Amino acid sequence: MERLRERISGFFATPAGQAAGWSALGVLGLALALGGLLLFLGDGNDGGEKARARASRDASPTATHTSATPTATATPSPTPSPTPTETPSPTPTATPTLIRNQSGSSGGGSSAPPPSAEPTPPPPAAGGPYCNNGSSTAPPNTIVGQLSIGGQLAPVGTIVSIAFDGVIGPGKPTSAAGGYRVDWSAGGADCANRFGAAISIVVNGQAVASPYSVGSTGGSPLIRFDIAIP
Repeated sequence: MERLRERISGFFATPAGQAAGWSALGVLGLALALGGLLLFLGDGNDGGEKARARASRDASPTATHTSATPTATATPSPTPSPTPTETPSPTPTATPTLIRNQSGSSGGGSSAPPPSAEPTPPPPAAGGPYCNNGSSTAPPNTIVGQLSIGGQLAPVGTIVSIAFDGVIGPGKPTSAAGGYRVDWSAGGADCANRFGAAISIVVNGQAVASPYSVGSTGGSPLIRFDIAIP
């Protein structure tokens, strides 16, 4: 900076230097002024045009397109109601009527016979009475066993009988305490003691069924059957 100042002071030290310096400064000042004027005029024109364009754009109304498409709204479809089903009514059935011919009436119609009851077969007849088919040459069939009444041995003289399908056959009193014996024989088909008849023992009028029947012992003449009457 000091050297620049010295040079400028030396340049303006003479009258000729001062005249040339002031002339150069004047020319430079004019040039700067002219450049500034040109810049000002150029900016003014551009600024005016821009301002006019901006004003014209702001003043022009902008058309806005509004869609006028209607919005479709879904309408619920009606629910179909069930179709009533026709229920068939029962067909009446004709009931036949029994027509009877009135006495004294004229006409060729005959009365229908009244319904007859079906015959009911009679209950099978029980076997007949006990048939004593024993002989002196063949030994009889015998049923024996122990006999107690109320937990005690049956006393001597207790009446014991044999029955076939409930029909009482032969019997006799006991000869020893706590035991019995009854002899019997098989009979024919029309007898109570026929083949297959159930055997029971009657003690003092009380029947006690046995597991045996006539002919079930396979031909053995002796049957053992113990009895305990409470």
